Amino acid sequence: MAGILAFTCAVLRFDVAVFAVAMLLASISNVTRRTIVMSLGILSLSVLLTLVVDSYYWRQCWMWPELQVFRFNAVDGRSSEWGVSPPHYYFTHFLPKLLLGALPLACIGALADTRAARLAIPYVAAIAVFSANPHKEWRFILPAVPVLNVCAAVGVVRLRGIVPSSRLVTLAGATLAAGSLAIAVLATLSSSLNYPGGQALAMLHAMESAPGARVHIDSFAAMTGVSRFGQVREDWVYDKTENLHPGQFGNYTHLITSQPELHSTGEFSIIGVQRGYAGLAITPPKLVVQSLLSGQLPIAVRQEPLVWLLRKNKWQQDT
Repeated sequence: MAGILAFTCAVLRFDVAVFAVAMLLASISNVTRRTIVMSLGILSLSVLLTLVVDSYYWRQCWMWPELQVFRFNAVDGRSSEWGVSPPHYYFTHFLPKLLLGALPLACIGALADTRAARLAIPYVAAIAVFSANPHKEWRFILPAVPVLNVCAAVGVVRLRGIVPSSRLVTLAGATLAAGSLAIAVLATLSSSLNYPGGQALAMLHAMESAPGARVHIDSFAAMTGVSRFGQVREDWVYDKTENLHPGQFGNYTHLITSQPELHSTGEFSIIGVQRGYAGLAITPPKLVVQSLLSGQLPIAVRQEPLVWLLRKNKWQQDT
C-alpha cells in the first residue's frame, strides 16, 4: 500500500501526498523500518521513471510534471487564477455533492463507532489541509469518498442496533440509496453536457476537410473539453494563446470561442454553434402531476449556446 501511494504521488497525482501523510501520521505506531525503506525506494524509482519518460515526451530536460504542479499550486500559489472558494467549501458544498445520502450516515457511523472515527479522521484532516488552499476542486478530495462510504455503512449497522424497528432503518437506508442513485444519474447526464468546447472542435473537424487551417481556441473552450487528444488534424495548427485583442486574430482561419461578439467586424462568419449545460428546469409543484401524466419528468436539463465556430471569410475563397 505504501509503495502504491509513493508511485501515485510521484507519477500520477502529487496532491495524493496530503492523504498519504495524513494516513502515515495516523498509523505511525505501526510503521516499520522495512516499510519506510521500501517506500523510499519505490519513490526514488518512480521519480527516475517520470523524469526519463516525461523528459523524452515533453522534449525538456529534467521534466517532472507533478513537481511542476506542486510548484504552480503550492509554492507560487497560482492555482487561485482558476477561481477561489471559501475555506468551508469542501465540507459544505463538495462533500454533500459527492456523498449525497451517505453523508448523514457517515457522520452517524463516525460518532457511534470509534473504529470508524479512527478510519475517517486522517481523511477529514487531509480535507482540512486542502481547505487552506483558496482554489478548490472536488477531484482533490476523491480519495476520501470510499472511506466515508465505509463509515456510512457502519452508521446503518449502528442505527439498526439503536432504533427499535430495523425495518424503519432498512427503509430509510433504501430511500437514501435510491435518491442518491437518481441524483447521480441526473448529475451524470448533466456532466456529459459540460464539454461544449470539445464537442465544438469535433463539429469543426466534421465540417471542414481542407488542409492548412489555423484554429484559435479560447480559454472557455480549452477548459470545456478541447485537449490534445481532440486535435486530430496533423495538417492544422491549434493555438490557445490567451489575452489577444480583437485585432490580433487575422492569422487564424477558424475560431472556437465563447465570445463571438468580439469578432463582429465582418472578417469572420459564424458557421456553427454548440450548446451546453445551463442548469436544471424544475416544474412548479402545482404542475408536477400534469407533467407526469403527460409522460414528462418534472425536472429537465436546460441547454443554451455556449461555444461558437467562426470561419475567416477570405479563407473560404482561397481554398
